[in-house]
Amino acid sequence: MDMKAKSSLIRKYRTDRLWSQEQLAEISGLGLRTIQRLEARGSGSQESIKALAAVFEVEADTLFWRDGAFQSYKHKQWGLVTLVLMPVIAATILIINESFSLPSAGIGVLFGVLTLAAITFSSMTIEVNESEINWYFGPGLFKKSLPLEEVGQCKKVKNPLWMGIGIHAFGTGWIYNVSGLLGVEIELKGGSFIRLGTDEPNYLVQAIEDAKNNVE
Repeated sequence: MDMKAKSSLIRKYRTDRLWSQEQLAEISGLGLRTIQRLEARGSGSQESIKALAAVFEVEADTLFWRDGAFQSYKHKQWGLVTLVLMPVIAATILIINESFSLPSAGIGVLFGVLTLAAITFSSMTIEVNESEINWYFGPGLFKKSLPLEEVGQCKKVKNPLWMGIGIHAFGTGWIYNVSGLLGVEIELKGGSFIRLGTDEPNYLVQAIEDAKNNVE
């Protein structure tokens, strides 16, 4: 029977020892695909996880999730600014076109750009699982991942109005946002930061802290 293991902790123990997945498989007597599955999804048999615990010289219980301690988090925030503004811009272009008869090719390009922007920034989804933080725009565009072991502190923040929406650099970090001013700033252990816009920052901060605690 497969059990849920702490995938990021297994990966951390392996990389701390400068082992490749192939080396860990050889040392533990497990198959390479078993190691890959444990590090990717945390799915493995009790015997496999006990074998890794013996190799890492830790208690097997430390590699299992504690019942009820962590639940994966997923939240989609709709880009209200984009959803409202894009139709207004499209209608304005049509009105201008009635008066000035703009080139049809130019109109087509403008509407293509507007459609792409509307699809991309129609929403932003943030996920926190047992090993990483994921976020992406719209149907899965510009998807980014951040391993939990790279996360330092995180806090609720309020973005100034001039930051707007979209993806842009700010100081030593990057900001991702589709609507509103609230967000969560994630300080990375390397010194930079990532700021994710969200309409429920308190829940996101708690989800990240819970996930980190279970990894530790």
